[in-house]
Amino acid sequence: MQCEIFTLCDAATVTAGKMSLLGSFDSLGARSFPARHHQCAVACKLRLDEADSGEHELVIRIIDPDGSDVLEPSRTTFHKTIGEDRTSVHLHIWQINGFRLPKHGEFYIDLLLDGTVLCRQPLHVKLME
Repeated sequence: MQCEIFTLCDAATVTAGKMSLLGSFDSLGARSFPARHHQCAVACKLRLDEADSGEHELVIRIIDPDGSDVLEPSRTTFHKTIGEDRTSVHLHIWQINGFRLPKHGEFYIDLLLDGTVLCRQPLHVKLME
């Protein structure tokens, strides 16, 4: 299984099998801490082949610089049946209605597939003057 897209963005949609992304970003600024980021989405596109047929669990985590979860990890499962010599994609969007930024530093957005980190994206959180 390959992760073709994994990004934090302002918004994302899937319509007729097409994923549309708006405002992919990897840094945030705040004038003071703790701060709050109000709304965003995490978009994911996975490419699967025959060996990936079956049920899988996806978990999204946002972790602060100390390695603690910023919000409760979000879990979902999906099932794919893929025939010989074919591939398939799985598109998934997590809508996030705000999360706390306890301090500045290097945060991470992790995508776990069946308990193993498949993708990791940094989120640079900066103190703005």
